Amino acid sequence: MRKFIIGLFALIGFSAQAAVINISTDQASYNVGDTITANVWIDIVELQGSNLAQPIIGGFVMSLMADTASLSYNADSIMFGDKLGTTALGAIFPAGLGMYSIQSAAFTPDVFFFQAGLTSFELFSLEFTALNSVSDAFFGLTASVSEFGSLVGTPVSTASTEFSVEATSVPAPSTGVLALLACFGMMVSRVKARR
Repeated sequence: MRKFIIGLFALIGFSAQAAVINISTDQASYNVGDTITANVWIDIVELQGSNLAQPIIGGFVMSLMADTASLSYNADSIMFGDKLGTTALGAIFPAGLGMYSIQSAAFTPDVFFFQAGLTSFELFSLEFTALNSVSDAFFGLTASVSEFGSLVGTPVSTASTEFSVEATSVPAPSTGVLALLACFGMMVSRVKARR
């Protein structure tokens, strides 16, 4: 079912270029209760294509889908990258069960300074908590970006990433430790009995 949802998400998304927007997690496997960090970045080279001038990104609008059966968004964990300038405004909004709308826009020309010569840069990162054991949890997103000075976003790509969440294993105490605890318990009960 999850594979179908990812495929459907990619189908209804925009695919003008293959890998303009990318999403990844800091690990491939997690335990229940772990914090999962998702990083989203833009590939300027892919966006540029055959154009001579480097595009300067002035903003983006994204829809992020998260697997709600195994993930819970950590409120206020989103961190926007600094390449949209110091006056960029960014926000995340719930858009339904497991859906988030993430937006950011730059308003001053310092983006030319911050993005000059870059081939890629991070747009944002955010954190989730792993809730349940699952072999193929996922994030998926669709995105549009606008070049500086343009209010019209251009659809750029779809992206997704998968990872697993394992059941947390609790190590069993060693036999020696259990034997020592039993001896200590017997000693304490004998001392109490003598009083």
